[in-house]
Amino acid sequence: AGDFNQLQMGVYKKLKAARKLYVRTVDHPVLEELSAEGLQFESFDAVYEKHNSFQPVYEEIAEKLVAATANEDVMYAVPGHPLVAEQTVQLLIAAADEGKVKLVIEGGQSFLDPIFGALKIDPIEGFQLLDGTSFSMHDINMRQHILIAQVYDTFSASEVKLTLMEKYDDEYPVTVVTAAGSSQEKLVTVPLYELDQS
Repeated sequence: AGDFNQLQMGVYKKLKAARKLYVRTVDHPVLEELSAEGLQFESFDAVYEKHNSFQPVYEEIAEKLVAATANEDVMYAVPGHPLVAEQTVQLLIAAADEGKVKLVIEGGQSFLDPIFGALKIDPIEGFQLLDGTSFSMHDINMRQHILIAQVYDTFSASEVKLTLMEKYDDEYPVTVVTAAGSSQEKLVTVPLYELDQS
């Protein structure tokens, strides 16, 4: 959910009822609303600040969550659907497979449905979802729509731009979608060479 109005009622009720709630990051508009309602939670934002790359962040978050379950049941909330572009959840699934933790996955709305709506594309036409922090030119299928997630800042946008420029012309139009499906939704189409300037 990109904003509070996109949060599913069932998920909202579970968040409100959680005794011990962890969130990956407080940097999300839904948490601003829930915090104003008095919801208590603990975030892992400090873990992001300790590391220079994402993989150690995800590993530490998963380790802390597994350790927390030794004493009580906990809920871990992530933006969107937990099985869409959430590496910490994949690490928790691996821990569950090893018998280290019991895991129940509850779905939320992923960013994909609002993206399809914002771009007016039908996924049946074919699409690729790539991680902006780790894809290479060899991953790109130029015959499909390409959605690139995890583009957080100018640096990551520059990395994505440089990788795409290995396959596409500098003038190739790309659309940057921000806050899809929310009241702050914004679409900006720019030539590829300007991707990190939008």
